[in-house]
Amino acid sequence: MRLLQRLQRLDQSVYDRMTQVGTPVLDGYTPKFVQTTDNMAPWVLVSATLAVTGGPRLRRTALRAIVAAGIANLGSAGIKYLVRRPRPDNSAVPAARIPYRSYPSSSLPSGHTAAAAGYAGGVMSDAPLPLSVLVTALAGAVGFSRVHSGVHYPGDVLSGAAIGAGAALLARALIPPRPELVFGASTIPAGEAAVDPEGAGVTVVINPRGGDTGVPSLATADTTSRVARQLPRARIVPMSADDDVPEVMDKAARDCEVLAVAGGDGTVNAGATAALAHDRPLLVLPDGTLNNFARTLGLTSVEIALRAYADRRLARVDVGEVDGHVFLNTASFGSYPRMVERRDRWAERIGKWPAFALALWRDLREVKPTPALVDGRPARVWWAFVGNCRYRTHARVPGLREHLDDGQLDVRVLCARSPFPRLRALTDVLLGRTLSGAGYTERLTESLTLAIPDEPRLLAVDGEVMAGSPTVAFRKRPAALRVFVPLNGG
Repeated sequence: MRLLQRLQRLDQSVYDRMTQVGTPVLDGYTPKFVQTTDNMAPWVLVSATLAVTGGPRLRRTALRAIVAAGIANLGSAGIKYLVRRPRPDNSAVPAARIPYRSYPSSSLPSGHTAAAAGYAGGVMSDAPLPLSVLVTALAGAVGFSRVHSGVHYPGDVLSGAAIGAGAALLARALIPPRPELVFGASTIPAGEAAVDPEGAGVTVVINPRGGDTGVPSLATADTTSRVARQLPRARIVPMSADDDVPEVMDKAARDCEVLAVAGGDGTVNAGATAALAHDRPLLVLPDGTLNNFARTLGLTSVEIALRAYADRRLARVDVGEVDGHVFLNTASFGSYPRMVERRDRWAERIGKWPAFALALWRDLREVKPTPALVDGRPARVWWAFVGNCRYRTHARVPGLREHLDDGQLDVRVLCARSPFPRLRALTDVLLGRTLSGAGYTERLTESLTLAIPDEPRLLAVDGEVMAGSPTVAFRKRPAALRVFVPLNGG
């Protein structure tokens, strides 16, 4: 009790000193500044400006910062409801400095300061230094103005700043800084390919179904014309909706010296399977909705891929294998394959990305954990992820790969725990095993066995859904696939 009384006296003493600071010339501007910070107005304005003028990184910063400010504002409002501290006596404050409106809520904490500190903390996570300094200075001015205008005690401002800092940490966990894109994962050099500069001996399979609509697009036609211009002697095989992709790939690989494939990850997977079967080097032309494997190789455009062919540089990369199927990126089981199956079923009617969002929503509402044996241990699996080589973690979500030659499988499993399995699953993902327990696990391994007693036994392999066996084995095939890579990659 005595400590609380001493703190209150100290708070009053600092308040008296701070309200005596300043010059009458500036007093008239104080109310204007104080009230412009109402309803998080400056933070909404800054975020909107960054969203319009900045790139992807600054837009993400703006989103994180405004989320942090909102969380801080809600948190301080909740504490105000529980803690009823009277506002300070502002009778000694010059009348010109007092805000035009009154603040009837509790003095503790300062909600304006909480929002300002939360926003500044969200920006400081990854914004350029000048922007961080500017926003931090503005947040400091907000905190000072709340005391200087007689609206809050210094202790209210400090408690608001603490709430804002906590909100910024939470927002960072929810929307962490995106790691810089590092294209061109390390690979094993495999020398130079003996290729014809005009493409003799090259078969290029182009899948027009790599886009959202499932029909040939202008982009696909452009890819075909670019390939034809740069590799005039190559054999170009455009696929139709009625073609069997694995069959076309196998036939193309059998009759060529270099197999090139243009499409998304599913198309590239089929091409890699055929290239492995016939020991052909693979040239990946990124021409689909998702091009994760191509991007990881450093092939971020069709032009760069064609340049890699002209430079003749080959490398060897690992592939994963599950139940006899090759995967270049990931294989998954649990809820994810069912979500992909729904997405594909609805995509023709509403488009792939709207279908994905709707399938995810349905999955979150209706999904049930899958009983399974993971390496012989019983588990109820919400979802499980098996990556070909180690993935960098981004908000508990696998992000980019820096290596395609590490000989490892990246295994991440989220298991259901009772009571409140959905709530605990969310906690497990956000906090990880260290703080939440054994519901979420991550490990690197060379192999994995999975037994699923009940049907349907669905697997998602590089985004394509297929039925699995009662017992499924995941394994690595180190340095099994030859691919073309840019000269500055690997």
